Amino acid sequence: MCRGWFGLKEPEIEDFNEIQQKPFAFLFEHDLFWEDDELATLLSKEKKQARLTDDVIISDGSLRMVRNEAIKWMLKVIGYYGFNAMTALLAVNYYDRFVTSRCFQKDKPWMSQLAAVACLSIAAKVEETQVPLLLDLQVEESKYLFEAKTIQRMELLVLSTLQWKMNPVTPVSFFDHIARRFELITNLHWEFLRRCERVILSIITDCRLVHYLPSVIAAATMIYVIREMENCDAVEYQNQFMSVLRTSKEKVDDCHKLIVEAMDDLSRNSCHKRKHESVPSSPSGVIDAYFSSDNSVDSWAVASSVSSSPEPLFKRSRAQDQHMRLAPLSSVSVGLANRPH
Repeated sequence: MCRGWFGLKEPEIEDFNEIQQKPFAFLFEHDLFWEDDELATLLSKEKKQARLTDDVIISDGSLRMVRNEAIKWMLKVIGYYGFNAMTALLAVNYYDRFVTSRCFQKDKPWMSQLAAVACLSIAAKVEETQVPLLLDLQVEESKYLFEAKTIQRMELLVLSTLQWKMNPVTPVSFFDHIARRFELITNLHWEFLRRCERVILSIITDCRLVHYLPSVIAAATMIYVIREMENCDAVEYQNQFMSVLRTSKEKVDDCHKLIVEAMDDLSRNSCHKRKHESVPSSPSGVIDAYFSSDNSVDSWAVASSVSSSPEPLFKRSRAQDQHMRLAPLSSVSVGLANRPH
């Protein structure tokens, strides 16, 4: 019998019925010491992250508007090239921290777009296996088109402004950690993570999220996804999340309400748009195409991805690389240490 990285045996064929009945049965007895140590590190690190962006972004109407436009543009590019969710979260994190710094000049209308290009470029270099040229990164419609050397100078300005702290804690960090405490068939493991990421990308433009720590956003998102599933005790799982992440129930409930509201609005809007748009031209359309999934509880089978045309050649190769990285893990019955990046 094959064993995974943690010495856990592959599930027997006769176990499949039980797994289908309880697809999210937790195995907290396998909560290794190093996992708790890692979680403590994540929680400590997120508290040290700058929280100065909250009031600035919320209170400044003009900044909210340019931020919304910038993130929508980044999501379009991310959907076009098939970048992963972590790239999106990093790009938005860099952008929010930069535009709330003294280096950002709101009186220059081109600076927000240039910052968006630079932040997305840096995030892609941090997270992706293959990154397009700086000129090719500007594939979606925007008011300005920048030369490579101009973008490079802005990249250096962003890096220095953020003091080269380019590995912040994000909700995805906690998704990965929680998933390691699940015992479930591998395709369900990745489907759970995929749906959590889909929710995050769907609401990432909402500036109200900056009020919440990544752990709170992660807990609220996972609860939202769990409640979509049939035959699941959402209350039990919510208690498990709260216990593991050590987050405030009040804050998680508040964030969950925000997510429900945002997803309901998105569902109504995107349903109408999909009837009239063959190629996604909005962030919600890009997200739907990128994840190729509906919101019903019956759609937990992994769907084939849909991409806008034309498709970059390296997008296919990256997807193949990702599949190859996942292949060796298919025999492991417990979620592994990290989602494929």
